[in-house]
Amino acid sequence: MRLYESAWFTAYDLTMKEPGELRVLVRDSIPFPFLTRDKHGFVICLPNLKKLGDKQVGYQGMNFDLEDENHSQIIWSLFMSSVCYLSLYTVASNVNAYAGYVEGKDEDAVLNAINIVEDVMINSYLKTFHRTFVPEIMFADAVSYLLLKPAEHIRNEGVRLATSILSLYKTGMIKGSLPKTMLKDVVNIVGMLRALDKATVKAYSEIKNKPDDSDKEVPYVNDDLKTKVFREIYGTLRKHSNVIPEVPSFLYMNHPTRTSIFYSNLEPPPEEKITAVLNEMTRKLGFKVNINLNRLKAEAAQNLWDWMSKERKKEKILAKYKEIGADTRFKEFVFPPMDYAEFLRRKSTHSKTIRRITNRLAVYYNLTGEDFRRETGVIDLQQAIQVIASQSRRSDIFMEDTLRYRGQSWAILVDVSLSLEAFAGQVKDVILCLSEVSRKLFHDNRSLGIFAFDDKFYVIKDFTENHSRSVCARIGGIEHSGLTYLPDGIKTAAKALKKQYEESKILIVVSDGFPTGYKGVVEETKEQVKEALRSGLHVMGIGIDSEGVKDFFPMHCVVKTPYELMKKFVDTFFRYTSLM
Repeated sequence: MRLYESAWFTAYDLTMKEPGELRVLVRDSIPFPFLTRDKHGFVICLPNLKKLGDKQVGYQGMNFDLEDENHSQIIWSLFMSSVCYLSLYTVASNVNAYAGYVEGKDEDAVLNAINIVEDVMINSYLKTFHRTFVPEIMFADAVSYLLLKPAEHIRNEGVRLATSILSLYKTGMIKGSLPKTMLKDVVNIVGMLRALDKATVKAYSEIKNKPDDSDKEVPYVNDDLKTKVFREIYGTLRKHSNVIPEVPSFLYMNHPTRTSIFYSNLEPPPEEKITAVLNEMTRKLGFKVNINLNRLKAEAAQNLWDWMSKERKKEKILAKYKEIGADTRFKEFVFPPMDYAEFLRRKSTHSKTIRRITNRLAVYYNLTGEDFRRETGVIDLQQAIQVIASQSRRSDIFMEDTLRYRGQSWAILVDVSLSLEAFAGQVKDVILCLSEVSRKLFHDNRSLGIFAFDDKFYVIKDFTENHSRSVCARIGGIEHSGLTYLPDGIKTAAKALKKQYEESKILIVVSDGFPTGYKGVVEETKEQVKEALRSGLHVMGIGIDSEGVKDFFPMHCVVKTPYELMKKFVDTFFRYTSLM
């Protein structure tokens, strides 16, 4: 399964939220996982895996060899533990419980105390309702423990204290040594955390065992007890340090601040050390759980090699466009980041518009005898039997007594430069509507390519790709930046479209019609449109609240909203195709 989709499905399975209610972002620029919010709700932010070679992967500052089963297991456990932990944070954590206790208190100490207590609530929820994830989390705890700095190497006393509390609670051990006074305070705090953990598991178990509440949202529990523990932790932290510059977290946990509790040059710990720590953890914590390392290894290897295979395919696609666009000025050829929740949110808003455009185009093609969603004619029975018997995808089973549809291929090219940043929502909605319409009308996914550009070229959907969740997530992840290299975008998309086998090829360009970036860009845009037309392509311009497209595209329309797109685009398309 793809990495992003694994995170997406796991997060929604654990939280039971409605599609689009929770955002899951996997980004190269994120060093450690963290949780934030937007106007719709929680946003889970995760580090991306980075392909370093044919078998090498970078993750959270470490380099891994996928031929090493232990390395694969570390990567997968850290990644899935982050997904699990942050997902359950959105369900089990209730920071509002501290509202009456934080006024006038030191913000850094408050944040540390809340982080420690809420970790207990998440851990209790995990053990009660999602026990199958416990081995994964414990493995990630063992890895994090091994990569921790010894306590005596952590300079700030408050950070040292918070890290030691976290380590002792999670693993039953403290890395390094502490002064006697601090050690006593750590043991005292962890004792309170274990009591809170035990009481919370009991409360959750009572809820879980009530059949009447099986489909209801699990309420927050033990808020009074946890605020009591919070006040104790806060007082202890303040006793040891006036300034606490960060919130210590294990590798897979929520990182509300930067972290310095791990060495900068991390190396994956060897399997024998992880196994030894796991054995010591189970002994000290007294928690009976079957950690099947062989099962975890097999799951990790399967998923990571699948991810690597997908990355190789993506590299081949990008290499193709780098070759096609070698004589352009684009700085880079990339895939957009993914945001499937944003796609779902915008799609639900425009579902009626998409349906109207689709219906109008479908009616048009039916009336003209060009319904390209099906083959037509009298079936050759003998050929049909052979196709069914061989389970082939052949479509040459018709003794055609009518003209077959003249195949069409679309390339949608969208301007995502800064000049359209003020219309970012409209641009995303237009590309969403066009892509969904074409997806519903075209029987063959290979008839559609979707691209975007600023001073980079973005492959949203290559002609060879299926219109999958990944493609939808790329549409949702479109961001505006850079200059408007409009002629370069037309040139690259046109070259890709020319390679298609369909008889009729249509290039749809969505832009404000104001190219920028280098001297002569306006004249170059006009020339590239003429060149596309001379080569046999049909080119349409869609202006986003701008009539600038009129200067470049003989066939064009100007829209402000997706609703206008429904009417103006279809009418323009009808006029244009009638001339083909």
